[in-house]
Amino acid sequence: MKKLLSLGLAVAMAAGLAACGTSDGSSSAATGENSSSGSSDGTITLRIMDSSDSTQERRKVFNEEFMERHPDIKVEYTMLSGDQLTQTLTTAIKNGDAPDLFCLPGGVKLSTAVSEGWYQPMTSYLSQEFIDSFTPGSLNEGVTTLDGEIYVLPESANIVNSLVYYNRDIFEECGLDPDNPPQTWSEFIAACKTITEKGNGKYYGIIESGGAAQRLEIELRSFANIAGAKCNYYGVMSVVDGKNPFASDAMKSALDIYAQLAADGSIHPDSINLDAPSARAMFAQGQAGFLIQGSWCIPTWRAENPDFNFDVMALPVPDDGAKGGNPYTGAQPWMGISATCEHPEAAALYLTELYGTDYQSKIVSDGGFVSCIEGVNESAMTDPMMLKYYNLAMETGKLSPDPLALNPETAEVYSKVTEVTPNLGQIVQGVMAGSITDTAEALDSFSANTQTEWDRAMSEAGVDASKFEFPDWDPMVDYDYSK
Repeated sequence: MKKLLSLGLAVAMAAGLAACGTSDGSSSAATGENSSSGSSDGTITLRIMDSSDSTQERRKVFNEEFMERHPDIKVEYTMLSGDQLTQTLTTAIKNGDAPDLFCLPGGVKLSTAVSEGWYQPMTSYLSQEFIDSFTPGSLNEGVTTLDGEIYVLPESANIVNSLVYYNRDIFEECGLDPDNPPQTWSEFIAACKTITEKGNGKYYGIIESGGAAQRLEIELRSFANIAGAKCNYYGVMSVVDGKNPFASDAMKSALDIYAQLAADGSIHPDSINLDAPSARAMFAQGQAGFLIQGSWCIPTWRAENPDFNFDVMALPVPDDGAKGGNPYTGAQPWMGISATCEHPEAAALYLTELYGTDYQSKIVSDGGFVSCIEGVNESAMTDPMMLKYYNLAMETGKLSPDPLALNPETAEVYSKVTEVTPNLGQIVQGVMAGSITDTAEALDSFSANTQTEWDRAMSEAGVDASKFEFPDWDPMVDYDYSK
């Protein structure tokens, strides 16, 4: 059933790529010039846009060095938050002014992007050696490739990105043991309440990226899967006994965590308006005891808050024990070459060097990043907190089935589905804001509407619901993709 991209594709580096030189830019805002425009002196301008805030300082250096090695290429790099990126890219693509290289916005499937003419295939511009440098499973049909053609590359290896950071100093101030953080849901809720009461407005139990619905959905799905919901990772459809799991008892109990935190006043009051970088910064300023985010926080705090006394723990489990793991899927789609890029050879050259072992080793050694390039993590991961995060992620995270990778025909269904709103993340936002009080009814309604939409899309695509159901999935262990 496994359908991974064959690394035996017979491809060669295009002659134009070789002409650009061998394989690291200054960061500047994107302009209104045409994509990959050329100037009168022959200089090529590559406009690049993504939301990789945790690596942006290292990226600036990379861009400058890349331009020094390739004086005929000018890099204009723009980093935006996830929500800003989606809006900006949508407008730019609509106006025919897409950047030359840009990352796939969260929630958008590759099949949809390709069908709408966002990207061009890049396989012919990549060397076989480059393709072979990715770890097995990084390049998946339906995820990064379509019909054997590579359209986008993954940014990193995918691991759990919803572990819990906590402030050791706040723990001690509140009489909590920083060496024994809460392990169960009730202990976690109680610790948040204690911190909030002791903080008396100075700090709160937890701060959330409440302005980013995607982050909240990832968290909720993680809590729910640990409770046995078989919910899978963000954006991935899954079916249990023919139906989606969004109204399951496990999902409802997970949402009740947020309802209880809100009722206790344990969520930082600014949370509902915060994006992930803002929540991360305020947490480092001592405004909350807990933050749920990914490994990307670590290098930012090392650079911007060197005295911040933080630690990391696994996501708490139900009081009666875990019935699943913290779900994640294989490497996810990230950067592709725009369909309107006039110099795809130069864009491919940039990617070739971006994924080179030199740059990859540097961002891994900075902490917070797990490379999808063979051998890099083993040699470059040195930050002790990153090692702790990585080990916790490996221990508590469980690889979940991804229909796109296992059954590529499901891509047609994804391309036809219209998202139901409010979605899971928006429901969490409503619970946090107090506008949703009947959490069970909210999930029942969302589940019913989602099922109707999935059924319609599957019927239109001619794909059976069984392609989204994996009865052999035990959420307590990594899913076996070799079956």
